[in-house]
Amino acid sequence: MKKSLSYMYLSVSACLAVFISSFAVTSCSKDSRYAYIHLPATEDCSDTSTGKKTTWSCVYYGSYPASEVVDSKWNAIDGYALQEGDVIRDDELYSRLESSSWNGDYLELDSVKYYRVGQDAAPASEEVRENHYYREADRQWHYFVVKPIRWRVLDISGNKALLLADRMPDSIPFHDKDEEVCWSSSSLRKWLNGEFTERAFAQEEKEAILTTEVENLPNQSYGTSSGGNTEDKVFILSNAEVFESDKAGRYGFEASRDHDDPARRFTSTAYAKFMGAWWSPVDVYAGNSFWFMRNSGYTAESVTYICDFGFVYSRGTLVTCSDAAVLPAMWIDLDKAKIEDAGERSSTDILHPASKAQNGLHDPVKVEVESMPGGAYTVWSSVTFGRYPQKEISAAEPDSVETGGRYYKTEPVRWRVLKVEDDSLLLMADRILDSVPYNDEYRDCTWEDSYIRGWLNGPGDSFINNAFTEEERQALILSDVSNADNHYFGTKCGNNTKDYVFLLSEEEVFSSYKAELYGFRPDDAVGDVGRRLSPTDYAAAGGAWVSASGDTAGTGFWFLRTNGYTSDNVVYVGEKGFLYNRGIPVTCSDAGVVPVIRVRKDSSLYTVCGDVSYKGE
Repeated sequence: MKKSLSYMYLSVSACLAVFISSFAVTSCSKDSRYAYIHLPATEDCSDTSTGKKTTWSCVYYGSYPASEVVDSKWNAIDGYALQEGDVIRDDELYSRLESSSWNGDYLELDSVKYYRVGQDAAPASEEVRENHYYREADRQWHYFVVKPIRWRVLDISGNKALLLADRMPDSIPFHDKDEEVCWSSSSLRKWLNGEFTERAFAQEEKEAILTTEVENLPNQSYGTSSGGNTEDKVFILSNAEVFESDKAGRYGFEASRDHDDPARRFTSTAYAKFMGAWWSPVDVYAGNSFWFMRNSGYTAESVTYICDFGFVYSRGTLVTCSDAAVLPAMWIDLDKAKIEDAGERSSTDILHPASKAQNGLHDPVKVEVESMPGGAYTVWSSVTFGRYPQKEISAAEPDSVETGGRYYKTEPVRWRVLKVEDDSLLLMADRILDSVPYNDEYRDCTWEDSYIRGWLNGPGDSFINNAFTEEERQALILSDVSNADNHYFGTKCGNNTKDYVFLLSEEEVFSSYKAELYGFRPDDAVGDVGRRLSPTDYAAAGGAWVSASGDTAGTGFWFLRTNGYTSDNVVYVGEKGFLYNRGIPVTCSDAGVVPVIRVRKDSSLYTVCGDVSYKGE
């Protein structure tokens, strides 16, 4: 049985009203004022990856800066990443806030409380990053409306209720130093129980927050210690509470790590985005952020997190990661707390429909199939564009080339569509087209000064000149190519470049949101069948290695543009679809070349030619 995750067009009618008895509605018997509070209620739903929909009762408690007041010039957050009310665009109000006399960071104006924060309050970055708050140099202050915090009720025990923030209210690193650390000694724990608590709650509200014994179990996947148990008023959730135990199911989450669980997807407020929270640009997860859990990752210098599509990353990210968001939780005493009804929240509320195909073009589509490695595969739309020697033929023919006494027919190149953009298509060759060394001598070498970059883009006998006519070259778009450091080893990969033809990077096929965006698995837990590519006959004749074993027969391995554990090595993707970020020497002569290009969307020179799947068919 297979089910497409991309076609999550969310008709509420598709959700069957069959409630699981273990999540039956439970009202608070202590106080009739709180009769609307209930345990998370789960029902069958065909529109989600888990086959379930969870509904939580919600309450308002405490307050925090949230929506930003801006003028008509402001354009700091992508529109798709904003929820209703996140931005108040009002030139007059903005001017009043600019000219008001502030006594500290807070101001009450027309019975509304505002918070002022300086441009330099959020983590600094050397350059503007995609899907992060864009800061204009001349905007000294930012103004946020202080709003009630909405919480989901995860559990009820007698007169106590466990609350989880409905959105991420802020963004700070798990720890302020790059060192071994666990929850008990983290700067995030100190901040939540200090500065956050003081800012978010009045004295009477703080008195109703209970001190909780917080259990910190080791990381089940890697055995890494998460430290001893702690006592906290405010904390973040653990692996056990989100996916590893029955407690996760009680709280309304999928009690396993096998699904991209919509119940684990959350958005951040405008204030959290200002403070550094990243947001997803992927159609069906647009605007979602990722959030820390309190378990250590694969090392004591890393921490686990939940990504934008609700998947668990127990390997984790660095504790100093500055663009994850924070999702606070706490137990409150319902006899003391003055909470307000905030309605209900369903896990399907955060889902978005995928982009509809345009003339047969669409973004990569993920399809769940239990029998596949990792439980899914990807379908890409495809086009043909340009021509290159590919299939071996028995004798010379028109439009063929000869090498080593053999002949190869020059055929249209088929490309996977990695991303349909407003004015362009991002395309990756569907097969390994050729084989040349990453560099022609063994030395430290980045993409910027590599032999392969010159061969792909250069004058004379280059790929760009051999694969495309002059008219086709005019349809290519000069791309800004980002050369991020090696995700695992931290090896510097040189300056960013501008190229017509390039290779994919480690982050684009494995280590960032871009991998998911382009149809690859954003992890390396299993060999990604979408990363398995076969050399053409011509590429094999040029030296590309071809597997002859088992289910990988006919596949090869191919270069990425990211340096490996040293600068004289380069990362590659193996025949099983695993990424080898330690790398291989830059002079390796039997790796494949998989070109990537960006083509003008309005060009008449490419031909849409149906979908390709992991089989490359």
